[in-house]
Amino acid sequence: MDRNKKSLAMMIASVMMMGTVLAACSGGSGGNAPAGEGTENNGGAGAATEQPAGEETKLENGNITILYHTSKEQYDENKAANPAAYDAVWETIPQFEEAYGGKVNVIAVPWGDQKSTLISMVNAGDQVDVAQANDQNFPVYPLKKIVQPLDQYIDMADPFWNASVTKAFSFGGKPYAAGVGAAPIVIYYNKTLFENNGVKSPGELYSEGNWTWDTFRSTALEMTTDTDGDGKNDQFGFGWWDAGYPLFVASNGLTLLSYNEDGSISSNYESDNVKAAMQFAQDALLKDKYIDKDKEGDYFNAEFKNGKLAMSAEYGFGGFNVFKSDYEIDFVPVPTGPNGTKDVGPGGMSGWSIPTVSKNPQGAAAFIKMLSENELKAATDNNVKQFGQEKVDQMNALAGKILFAPIGVEKYWDANGAAMAGIKDGTPVGTFAATAKAMLDEGIKITLTQ
Repeated sequence: MDRNKKSLAMMIASVMMMGTVLAACSGGSGGNAPAGEGTENNGGAGAATEQPAGEETKLENGNITILYHTSKEQYDENKAANPAAYDAVWETIPQFEEAYGGKVNVIAVPWGDQKSTLISMVNAGDQVDVAQANDQNFPVYPLKKIVQPLDQYIDMADPFWNASVTKAFSFGGKPYAAGVGAAPIVIYYNKTLFENNGVKSPGELYSEGNWTWDTFRSTALEMTTDTDGDGKNDQFGFGWWDAGYPLFVASNGLTLLSYNEDGSISSNYESDNVKAAMQFAQDALLKDKYIDKDKEGDYFNAEFKNGKLAMSAEYGFGGFNVFKSDYEIDFVPVPTGPNGTKDVGPGGMSGWSIPTVSKNPQGAAAFIKMLSENELKAATDNNVKQFGQEKVDQMNALAGKILFAPIGVEKYWDANGAAMAGIKDGTPVGTFAATAKAMLDEGIKITLTQ
């Protein structure tokens, strides 16, 4: 999957969302970063509040098998190269074995092979007790009965769990994954550049309660200018992957896919919310021109650091590394669309599931809880140390309001490609929205019946 797909997968990935902020790096795993990775760097923070210790879980059997993307050898190599590296799975295993006895067996496969491997193992009846849930393997996992509802083993009403993660990985009204891992996508801005240009910053506008699409647009236009007098703009107001289109979809109150309690799936390309977001992105590129339409992706990172881009976006605290430069930078939530809700926007998340072939679901549930507690503590401690409690609290609040929906349906990328092509070439929104919806509707039918 290319970087464009990764970035869209994380943001557009629909609409509901997350809890603990994990790794967030541009060009790497992005918001798709597996839970347990990257807490030493760019992650968000813990949106869940610390809960008092309850009565210790009693297990008759401490033996469990985990399907995971990182082997012990790989983690040891990572630790040798970077002593600050932290993987919650591997750090939890000895703690779990000491607490409950038994043995934790890890089956390590590459990140992209987890879905096919788990499906094959379930079909063969091989034991797997814990597996990761992400935007790529849902809704296939519940549809194919690869994983089972968690509310029979885990108290999903416990405030420790991020409710948005639970909602994102629910299908047919049942929760199939639990987690605390989430990274909201936020707007990073060059405070120094705004001061030098005498323009009110996004932070000031947000503090005034006036951070909307309209003020975002006017601010971006003010910051777009020709600084060298050659007749061409060389400083731009905004730039990110896919013209920021996924940001505007989520900040306008909807996702491209909706998972309904009756088990059906709906596409939203022709909804007023999504069409307005696509029109906003198209206008930014072709009418207002505060985005350099001829550039894409990592180019904007370099321009931000060079002082030629006023605003961009990143997952969680990742922007403080991605955009690190001599300029002072800060972040605000994605601006609120006309049909959106303040502070609700896109992001990335993942959770943990219990496959239907689990021979020890109680042990799996205990491991998931212990793993999540460790993940949350490590992320929170690290982020408070690096960024301070105030920033962590701000990011936590956003992490609990992410709008997200899994995108693992057939034809998703075909539909998305049709929409992006239409945005960039100036095709009327209604025309390419209908094309994209027809593609995605076909993909939904295939997904539900395959």
